[in-house]
This record gives sequence, structure tokens and C-alpha cells, in this order.
Amino acid sequence: MHVYSVFVLLSAIGTCTALFGSNSNVVPELEKGWEHVTAGSTIKLSHVKSNARLMMPQVSYGTGSQQQAITAHLDAAATKGLWRVEVKESLRGQPVLCGAQIRLINSDTDHGLHSHSAHKSPISSNQEVSGYDGRDTGDLWTVECSQEKWMRETPVVFKHVDTSKYLLSLPNKKFGQPISGHQEVCAGKNADSNAQWMALEGYYFSRRLNEAK
Repeated sequence: MHVYSVFVLLSAIGTCTALFGSNSNVVPELEKGWEHVTAGSTIKLSHVKSNARLMMPQVSYGTGSQQQAITAHLDAAATKGLWRVEVKESLRGQPVLCGAQIRLINSDTDHGLHSHSAHKSPISSNQEVSGYDGRDTGDLWTVECSQEKWMRETPVVFKHVDTSKYLLSLPNKKFGQPISGHQEVCAGKNADSNAQWMALEGYYFSRRLNEAK
């Protein structure tokens, strides 16, 4: 019989302290068994350089594909920044392996994190990253990390499978109205400091196997 556990971490600082019954502003250490990002979990991704969360603000691009814009923003509490981790042929709760191909699906809209070589991003003219309401290979990203498995609160990079470009956010490239202050998210050729992301808040599944009685 498969038994699933779920751990809810809604905020890295504020709500987290209430969940753990502490008045400290120190983020608790990860408990054993909850160190990994797992298939089926719904997470927020923090851009390491800027601490902004990956978001889909439900505004369409005015240029390029005119699909849904993808941005990064400092509002850690926004639900528009929750992403479901889908891994082909993985059971819910199994740790995501480094090198695995994943889809990141926005929980508010069911749009996938998508990219394509045909369109440029509106500010930096890098490769556009968008929210796409279909499913194709443009939604696939490879998790690149230094361990065997994708660890929470540890920097990783995401390489677009179709184009070999990396998911970036550029803190000095910001939109005006109606999404003023949001950083551009795009895809580029270098896995530099602009390409590093960490899994922080979210709903994390853990899977254990028990014998049926």
C-alpha cells in the first residue's frame, strides 16, 4: 500500500515561524525525509540573485507569442507563484533526480512554463519564456544540479530541452504597468548567477511504502 505524507511550508520566514511554533526569524532546518523536491509537489521557486519568486501574473505579452507573461517578483505570498512539478513516469512523492526532464505547471492556471526560439523576450531580447495552455516539448526543462537529487533550498538551473537555453531572471530588466516592478524572465545561453533558482515554500509530498495488512 502506498502511503503519502505532505508537508506544507507557506512562507520561508513569516508564516513558517507560526507553523513551527517559534518566534524566531530563522528558517527551520529541513527535517529528515523532506530534503528533496518531489514529483507532484507544488512549490515556489526563488531566484537566488534577487530573491524574487517565479510568477505568472496573468498578463499577456504585447509582442512575440502574445502568450501569458512569466516574471519574477518579490511578493513571496502571491499564489500566482505556485508551480506543480510533473515528472514523466515518476510516482508522486518520489525525489526528482538531477538530470530529469520536468514540467512546471502553474497551479492557478494550469499553464506550463514554456519557451521557444521563434520569439524574443520583450525587454532584453533574449529567448521568450511564456505560460502556455497546451502541452508540447516546449514545456520540458532539465534540472541541472550538483547532487544526485534535487535538494530544496539549494541552487539549481533549468535547461530548456528544445533549445538548450537556461531559465534566467534579470533584476535590472523590469516591466512597467500593469506589472510594474516585475523582473523579466527569459532564456539565455549562460548558466550564470542569473540562472540560479531554489525551491522554497510549497506543498511537498513524501512517499513511503508500507506492507498492506
